[in-house]
Amino acid sequence: MEKNELKLRYENELLHTRLEVQEQALNQVSQEIHDNIGQSLSVAQANLDFLTGVSDTAQSQKLIDDSRRILHKALNDLRNVSHVLNSENINRIGLEESLKKELDYLSAYNKIQFYLHADGEPDSLSNEQELMIFRIAQEALANIIKHAEASAVQIRLEYKPMHFEMCVEDNGVGIKNDEKNGNGNGNGKGIGLINMKQRAKVMNGQLSVVSPPAGGTIVTLNLPYDN
Repeated sequence: MEKNELKLRYENELLHTRLEVQEQALNQVSQEIHDNIGQSLSVAQANLDFLTGVSDTAQSQKLIDDSRRILHKALNDLRNVSHVLNSENINRIGLEESLKKELDYLSAYNKIQFYLHADGEPDSLSNEQELMIFRIAQEALANIIKHAEASAVQIRLEYKPMHFEMCVEDNGVGIKNDEKNGNGNGNGKGIGLINMKQRAKVMNGQLSVVSPPAGGTIVTLNLPYDN
């Protein structure tokens, strides 16, 4: 009975975390559509509205070409957002490839250099674990973009003999101790870190956050493999 109770508790925690992750992913996608894709479509619409009053052929062609380019970019961005949101796509292409697509998308809108390095064979994690790890990385990246004032971010994936390790490191302003514990000034950074730690705990992993005196922040996830 105790074993069944522990199993049920674990499944409930996993379900709760999965729903929380889905809600945060939807919020992120909503913001991306509003801030990036929506702005691109607004510019294309303004070009086409202005086109009706233009008599010069060369200027008209330039507006058409610009609008076509903007719409093409918006469609690609929308496709990328769809892939990031779709958990089945993440499981299909794997953790590393999903992170590459995420970093490619983020680099298009941020003046941050993103780097990704993987070491080892990625065959010891379940689809559920890969999805949760990806969402943890997304949360870490969102915190960096919003708060860190960083110019470079590096993600390292290491598939070690007994456990998996992911490290997300930036060269920004660092994090205060109260923010590490979720007791910050309400800007969401500390809460985001608490959410990441809870997700790691659900997977029987550990997540640490370190801000060296020289600056920057290192978020490290250690996850033992399932026996």
